[in-house]
Amino acid sequence: MPQERLYIKVILPKQYEERKDQGGGGKVVPFKPVTPELRRQLVSRIEEVETLIDNAPERAKAIPVRVTLEEKARAKSHRPDNIFSQETCPIIGAGEPGELYVRMTHRGVVGLKAVISQGDTPMLVKAISTIHSIQSLMDADRLAGMPPEEVFKSAPSRDGRRLIKVKLFDYGDPDIQDNMIVEFEALLFKRDIKGERLLQFKGQDIYAIECRSVKDVRVLANAIMVRSVVKMPVFRTLRDSASKARPLPSNLPMLDADPKEYPIVAVVDSGVSSKIPAFEPWIYKRERTVSPAEENTSHGTFVAGLITWGHIFNSSIPGVGVYPCRILDIHVLPNSDPSYGRVGFITEYEMLQSLEDYLLKYANEVKVWNLSLGSDEVCSLDCFSDFAVELDNLQEKYGVTFVIAAGNYNDAPLPSYPRSAEVAEAARITAPADSVLGITVGSIAQVDHPDGTKKGEPSPFSRNGPGPNFIIKPDFAHCGGNTGKNLATPSGVSSVNETGWVGENIGTSFATPFVSRPLAYTHHLITPAPSPTIARAILTHNARDIRTMERVKEGDDQYIGFGTPLDVDQSLACDRHSITLVFEEIIRPGYKLEWDYFPYPESLIRGGKFFGEISMTLVYHPKRNPSWGSEYCETYLDAHFGVIRDGKDKDGNPKEEFKGQVPFEHNELRELYEYAQIEQLRKWAPVRTYHRVMPGGVMGKRWKLTVEMLCRHDVDLQPLLQPFALILTISDPKRKALVYDEMARILRNRFRSKNLELRPSVQVRTRS
Repeated sequence: MPQERLYIKVILPKQYEERKDQGGGGKVVPFKPVTPELRRQLVSRIEEVETLIDNAPERAKAIPVRVTLEEKARAKSHRPDNIFSQETCPIIGAGEPGELYVRMTHRGVVGLKAVISQGDTPMLVKAISTIHSIQSLMDADRLAGMPPEEVFKSAPSRDGRRLIKVKLFDYGDPDIQDNMIVEFEALLFKRDIKGERLLQFKGQDIYAIECRSVKDVRVLANAIMVRSVVKMPVFRTLRDSASKARPLPSNLPMLDADPKEYPIVAVVDSGVSSKIPAFEPWIYKRERTVSPAEENTSHGTFVAGLITWGHIFNSSIPGVGVYPCRILDIHVLPNSDPSYGRVGFITEYEMLQSLEDYLLKYANEVKVWNLSLGSDEVCSLDCFSDFAVELDNLQEKYGVTFVIAAGNYNDAPLPSYPRSAEVAEAARITAPADSVLGITVGSIAQVDHPDGTKKGEPSPFSRNGPGPNFIIKPDFAHCGGNTGKNLATPSGVSSVNETGWVGENIGTSFATPFVSRPLAYTHHLITPAPSPTIARAILTHNARDIRTMERVKEGDDQYIGFGTPLDVDQSLACDRHSITLVFEEIIRPGYKLEWDYFPYPESLIRGGKFFGEISMTLVYHPKRNPSWGSEYCETYLDAHFGVIRDGKDKDGNPKEEFKGQVPFEHNELRELYEYAQIEQLRKWAPVRTYHRVMPGGVMGKRWKLTVEMLCRHDVDLQPLLQPFALILTISDPKRKALVYDEMARILRNRFRSKNLELRPSVQVRTRS
């Protein structure tokens, strides 16, 4: 007799108390003495920069200027926006941590110098003390420190010209911005430089420029309204060298049930071969933008084979699971192997256009889009890539999730494990793996290698995080092969190649489908269909380090993120010794949500103490603004689950106090992060996990859950509503207490709830 399913409990919305967040306060203390000499130095520097305003375009006499803050003054609460304001020179963006861009005009300078010379209120004095330097921007700043010759040489070539990407500053004023666009396009016309404004980038003024020579690059880097000049990123398949070919097995799963009983994964890749009869029933639709002369379907076929038959070809690999999916074949990547034939590439703006075209057609049916591809753009710690920003916009607009390969490091010798800070910096993830709303996948080894890494450790070729602003990237890791430090004797995962044979291959491309599959099934099995935040939260909440089947230890998150997603059926159910609760709510600025008198299992309360194990996962889609560099994410949520205790106020009167008991994971300050310790690292990350085991018990009267939000810039002044998903599990680590039955009973008296409903799963039949 099958075991009774113990359902996850969904706590119905709006059963919290919303309380006004009083915020912090305290004595206003400057970061350094604000002496008359300091004021004179700052005014003198402003006057030096002011002379450049006369060189600004006639239509808009404004220039961007960089203000660097003192290291201890980088937190949002210390930002000198009462000095750099709309009445003076307003802040228009940010770059590296502690680096602001302001819009400087002759009129604004008058007010700015007056405030710095004469401002004497405690808040103004503190704001002045935050300023370390005020500088104009140089050509080298726009070229990211690269010589113009190198930018030109490294850029992709099309029709004899080099493709360069130029981004303009966002001046924060529509009239000024329009005038700057006109002036920039007039410069291109005057210099006979061909360029096109890319409408695929929403909210960013980005151009594709065709440069004939290094001189053209220098002209672009000298334009005052330009923020960056870089080579145009292009996309390609990450690795394509299958080996150890053998015939296709005869016991492949048959699709003889209603096809709608299987989820669909979009494979955005180099196309799926049409020469494999067994594959055809699993192909939902085919779309292509690649010309036949540049077709090479070997990579896309291998990826699709893993999504449909990965459990057949790799039955011995842990965590693969039986999750056969149908395929939406999106053929956008041309051949990248010169030995195969004509080679091509696709630029990031062409890729964005293709993605949006196909999302318009298929986003309602297909919620998981597998991007086993990579660019040649290494992600920065200081800003999010333009392509990742647009992927975030598309995911939010169409309600889908992109599952993205972390990228491969191909320079021998490959990194060992663990990696030094220097090696880890060289092996950072590549765009668009820095997508905030996307799920990035790294690779772990499925077998030991004598000259590689051990089973379960990061594959030597797998690129590492963290992402910009130190968010955890990759999000997950799965098996993608192993190899020697010099790429010798690889041992790969198995799938089908374009000729219909089975072979092995290595790469983060082939770890990515192993995460797309369970994510697709999570979306498919829950009814009604879950939001992307709920699906991602469930996957994250149940991810583990497959070496230990425990939570990922401190330091390994930069390689494997939150771990490897466990069995989908297991993640969508409870057992007798645990209960999982799901919250999906909306919070607004200036308020916190509280669930007081939170139920707790009676069998885990002994001698006035609470025992057990608690884990939480918080996921949300933050409000975002690409003009703010490393401060791209503008909303921050934090959860606290803790106890109420008796205490006293400052006058000695009785007062109840709340103390959080479940700490945030992966917050250790390592050497890699020292220069960017802005408040708490990863504070603005969109996925946060919390965990605690309480073997000694915790004293308290009762439990309370709270969620609070902070905002950057001016978003807290807008009518902002921030949705989020929170998953909370309470369990007995000794697996003795009947936690589920107890909590199910007391939940009925405290919350309105329902079961997380699931549709029946289909049994997969194989050919005999």
